[in-house]
Amino acid sequence: MKKSLTFIKLGGSLITDKTKPFTVKEVALRTIAAEVKKATQSGTQLIIGHGAGSFGHVPAKKYQTHKGLVHPEARQGFVEVANAARQLNDIVLQELIAAGVLAVSVSPLSMMTAKNFVLNKIFTESIEQLLSLGLLPVVYGDQILDEEKGCTIFSTETVLTYIAVALKQKKYQIKRVIHCGQTNGVYDENGETIPLINSNNVATYAKVLQGSGGIDVTGGMLHKVRETLGLAQRGIPGLIIDGIEHGSLSKAVAGKAVLGTRIEA
Repeated sequence: MKKSLTFIKLGGSLITDKTKPFTVKEVALRTIAAEVKKATQSGTQLIIGHGAGSFGHVPAKKYQTHKGLVHPEARQGFVEVANAARQLNDIVLQELIAAGVLAVSVSPLSMMTAKNFVLNKIFTESIEQLLSLGLLPVVYGDQILDEEKGCTIFSTETVLTYIAVALKQKKYQIKRVIHCGQTNGVYDENGETIPLINSNNVATYAKVLQGSGGIDVTGGMLHKVRETLGLAQRGIPGLIIDGIEHGSLSKAVAGKAVLGTRIEA
């Protein structure tokens, strides 16, 4: 019998300093790894995705590879973006393993392809096999091959969305996607946490859904909310919380109340 799944997204700005290229926030990452270890004892299996932060976004902005092979240096950009994303993934993986998490990297570049910037094919069998063995798959925002454009970039939200939809179609029970960032959810114009965003009120909050700080070619908070709301409309709700606040992540995975913004249909 397939166990329930909870998806966890670690924001790139949470685990790296997006104002300084290739800089990891070591204390934050260590705290998160410890929380993930606690969360593995909650009875639900986990799939983790992390952002590219100050690693992948730097060469991505330079070469614009999210737009395809648009200039002579784009192939070099493809190589640099994919390599930078994998570098950060290695660091995240080592921290998780050090915390006692049975984490295994799964490259989105190797499991999905695009066509005109949207998903064309996806291969989830490796992730399913890892889950069946009691292991924790770790994916990330990555460079993706595109049949029409040559290449594109899928943000971590996009990668997790495609995986979640594919696994739901295979009858996996997905409880929700928990987004760990630097804030206690989405703030309104007064700096207060918005408790719930859904299809009825999202337009009201559009003006406060600004792009993330630092270099980000994948859309920031607005993109996060749109992707999460899209999933909620397919039966997979979301939650945006502060990833550093001690105990919030493991409590959220366990279904306990935490301060944050729920994203529901």
